[in-house]
Amino acid sequence: MIDLNKKKLLIFDCDGVLIDSTAANAAYFDHCLERAGYPPLDAKYREQAAFMSIQQLIRTVFGETDESERVYNLSKRVSYAPFLDTIELKFNFADVLGSLRKRFYLAVASNRGKSLVSLFNHFHLFDYFHFKISAIEAEAKPSPEMLNRCVDYFGVGPGEAVFFGDAESDLLAARAAGVDYCWVGRADEEPNIGSVRDLPEIIECGGIIRPL
Repeated sequence: MIDLNKKKLLIFDCDGVLIDSTAANAAYFDHCLERAGYPPLDAKYREQAAFMSIQQLIRTVFGETDESERVYNLSKRVSYAPFLDTIELKFNFADVLGSLRKRFYLAVASNRGKSLVSLFNHFHLFDYFHFKISAIEAEAKPSPEMLNRCVDYFGVGPGEAVFFGDAESDLLAARAAGVDYCWVGRADEEPNIGSVRDLPEIIECGGIIRPL
């Protein structure tokens, strides 16, 4: 059980929680691979493209090799901007995030790199979130560094924050940081919410996120 009445900070993963970017991320990775002289991403890696940083994914595909480093360095020069229009929002940001911002500090902790800034600008996320952190500023999840940085930024304790994510790496990061974790859209896990859009209603009904 998570009692939102005892929380000051809500931290959100980005891909799969705020946006549906599966197709956009796969297309971006495919483009990077094509620029590096390789065929499109193998099917077994496509699901991982939704939550891994590009560095993590490239290392998964190529291992700890010089070629992995070459492809990663090439990817740094590839803009994510052409793929932004294929991203879908998971809910109405103005209604939901606007409501949550009145009561909580809001932050994003994402394994994205430089594309997180492009995404924030494209969808006007600076209007809603007080703080963001990516794999450029901190070690990618499952490291707890991003969540530690969020907590430190707002000067709250780990017990006053909750992290909303959809991947095992999110869960592991939250555990290591001592922050409560809530799955988003994972009906087989608990505690769980179907969507971030459910949070204002949960708060109106007492603020308790209960196990299924």
